[in-house]
Amino acid sequence: MSAGALGTVPETPRTITVMTRLMQSVIERLRAVPDAQQDQLAAFLLHELEQNERWGETSAGHADALAKLVDKVLADDDRGDCEPLAPERL
Repeated sequence: MSAGALGTVPETPRTITVMTRLMQSVIERLRAVPDAQQDQLAAFLLHELEQNERWGETSAGHADALAKLVDKVLADDDRGDCEPLAPERL
């Protein structure tokens, strides 16, 4: 970075240089939340991100099989071989 009026600004990792406006809004709102709740929300978000990564890793190796399964289900539905979902019967 360049030198400013207060001297040289130290280089920092560029981990959060671009963020969506929605995420910026969330971060701003989180600043007003008590620390303990921030930690709970952060733990939840990290868990969700990890699960999403795991899903991507495990499903990537099975993309062809998943595509065939989706095609079969759609074909079955087109033929009328699928019953409508009835949550009250689950």
